[in-house]
Amino acid sequence: MSSPRFERVKRSNPRIAELLDQLGMYIQNQIQSGQTFVLPKLAGAALRLNDGEAFVLLEILATGGLLRRIYNLYCRKTGVLLATVDDPRQLDEIPHCDYCDEDHQLQDLKVELAFAPNDALFTKAA
Repeated sequence: MSSPRFERVKRSNPRIAELLDQLGMYIQNQIQSGQTFVLPKLAGAALRLNDGEAFVLLEILATGGLLRRIYNLYCRKTGVLLATVDDPRQLDEIPHCDYCDEDHQLQDLKVELAFAPNDALFTKAA
């Protein structure tokens, strides 16, 4: 598993290159199994890291152009994903909830930080 971007990120971070390889394989497996985004909490559990460590590794890949940070908006009442946005300023544009048939206020929502692939490394077939 390799791409020029991924190799550049690993060269820039030689002390954690092995962890980045493990994370890259995890992300690739998640995407190939139908997931559209990666959660720091689940990536951390898979790699036996805490959430913060996983977030930092994912952020390093995002800085390198391999991933992009996204925000998932969920209805707190039903747990249904209402929207995914790339820019935190878009969080103010709360969509109508068809499941509750109402316009929620921000406190009625759960916001989840995730990362989505931004590179063919994670989206090509195995």
